[in-house]
Amino acid sequence: MTPRGERADFDDSGLYDRGMRPGVSFLDALHVLWLGALGRCPGCRTQPMFRGFFTLYERCPNCGIRYEREDGAWLGATALGYSVGALVAVFLGLIELRWHPIGALGLHPLWTIMVVSLLVTVPAYRPAKGVWFALLWLYEFTDEAEPSADAR
Repeated sequence: MTPRGERADFDDSGLYDRGMRPGVSFLDALHVLWLGALGRCPGCRTQPMFRGFFTLYERCPNCGIRYEREDGAWLGATALGYSVGALVAVFLGLIELRWHPIGALGLHPLWTIMVVSLLVTVPAYRPAKGVWFALLWLYEFTDEAEPSADAR
C-alpha cells in the first residue's frame, strides 16, 4: 500500500510505475498539457490557475485541486523554464555560427545570446509552471478535495 492508501504498481524490474490518471487518453493528456501552458486548471479545465503572473491560487474554486504544494514541487517547472532559455541560446548560437547576423550588427554574439536567452526564460516560466502542474495532475500527484469556503 502507498501512503495514499492505493496499491503501488511495480514493473518487472521492481521499479515503481505510477502510470497516467485512469481514463485519460493520449489526446486528452495533450489537451491537458496545452491547457496547463495556457494557465487553466487541469481538473475542471475552465478556471485559471494563476492569480498573478507567477503566483497561483491556493486551490481551484471550481474543482478544489490544491495548486500550491511543498517547496520542492516546482523544481520541474524551473527546469522547463530554463530549458526554453537554453534552447533559444543553442538556436541563436547555431544561427550565429552559420550566418553571423549578430556580429554583422556590431553586437558581441556571446553577450547578446546570453541576454536574449535570459529574457526569454522569464516569460517562459509561467507556461512551464502550468505544464508542470498539468503533468503532476496527469500522474495523480495532486491533492484533490472539495472547494473550501476560503477558496471561493
